[in-house]
Amino acid sequence: MLRLTPFYHHDCVESWPAEFDAVGGMQIQILRLSRALAKLGVSQQVLTVGFPGLPKVRRDSENLVVRITRAPLPRLRSRITGLVGLNQAWLTAALVECVQLRRRWKPDLIQVHLDGQLWALLAGPVASWLMKVPYTVTVHCSRLAVYQPMSTVDCIQHPLVTAVERWALRGAAGIMTLTERTAKVVAAELGKGRGTIDVIPDAVDPDQTEATPAEVERLKRRFGLLPERGPVIGFVGRIAHEKGWRHAVEAVSMLTDQTFTFLVVGDGPQRAEMERAVADAGLADRFVFTGFLPNDEIPIVMTALDALLMPSLHEELGGSAVEAMLAGTPVVAYGVGGLCGTVGKVTPSLLAASGQVTELAHRLKRVLDDPGCFLAQLRAGREWLTDEFGVDHAANLAMAHYERVLCRRR
Repeated sequence: MLRLTPFYHHDCVESWPAEFDAVGGMQIQILRLSRALAKLGVSQQVLTVGFPGLPKVRRDSENLVVRITRAPLPRLRSRITGLVGLNQAWLTAALVECVQLRRRWKPDLIQVHLDGQLWALLAGPVASWLMKVPYTVTVHCSRLAVYQPMSTVDCIQHPLVTAVERWALRGAAGIMTLTERTAKVVAAELGKGRGTIDVIPDAVDPDQTEATPAEVERLKRRFGLLPERGPVIGFVGRIAHEKGWRHAVEAVSMLTDQTFTFLVVGDGPQRAEMERAVADAGLADRFVFTGFLPNDEIPIVMTALDALLMPSLHEELGGSAVEAMLAGTPVVAYGVGGLCGTVGKVTPSLLAASGQVTELAHRLKRVLDDPGCFLAQLRAGREWLTDEFGVDHAANLAMAHYERVLCRRR
């Protein structure tokens, strides 16, 4: 399989330059699934974005080779995605790599990961034409179903990119979505039967979602999360517009009678803006910014939190919420996209209407005032979360999808 994605987590490094699209849930999910499929015997070549210092070609395992494909580009920062033109540079170099690869290696199938942006949408049809093999897509974020434009330019482009998404999906030999909701929307938009689209949610490793008390204590000492500073609220992921960080700052500023520490884990194109907003709100002494942390430390972070705040403006599924709930941490979020089916199933009273910051703050205060109230719900939901989002389950579903696609083509 040839895997085309500008998003991929390089866990062979201890730091990640934010301008190269700071790591988020999509990158980690693709890495997990790629490794799980490699264990099942699927031979994969991944063409993805990388940053200076990474090897151009890395053999991750016997069945998994990661290739960095990025054309040269100027270091011009974007408020939305990091570097201006990063995904275009990826697509250009990836297609050149396809031409070179086809001389010595031909995959059975091309897998493309779509994030709602134009360049990944073009990758499947063009690479399929170059290599003369079918392509299948995973819709991590759909313009048709979930995506909300993030800037004035994005609003202007939205109708065009939505049309390109529809075109790319029509040409795909197979379609996978993360949620049933998006599957139904896509099926209706394309005039397909719902049974032609497979739902394969984000994957987590349930055995790696909890941390020991000693690990949690070390992390708290490292970042100064002292008992006298009160409970710890967390924001985990890319610091970017769509993650609603402005709403997070506004919501916690309403907790005027509450002692707390707000831990921001991750990096992104708008980190400096978030730090300025925190200072302007007079909350600098309450916030701790960790920057990028290796993914194997995230379970410790989730266990250390008293609450995870996810005010995302759009969220196809929200893997961070699943990881937090498996660690026993309540998630307070806007009821958007896939969060309605995860948080909404386990702790529905912790969802606020999208954009309602006061309501979000009220639900966060409920968790801080009476955390035990939600622990029984989290324990009750653990078995369902483990069964629904386990990485082995996702890998088996993906294998069945690929087999059906290839059988239909033959």
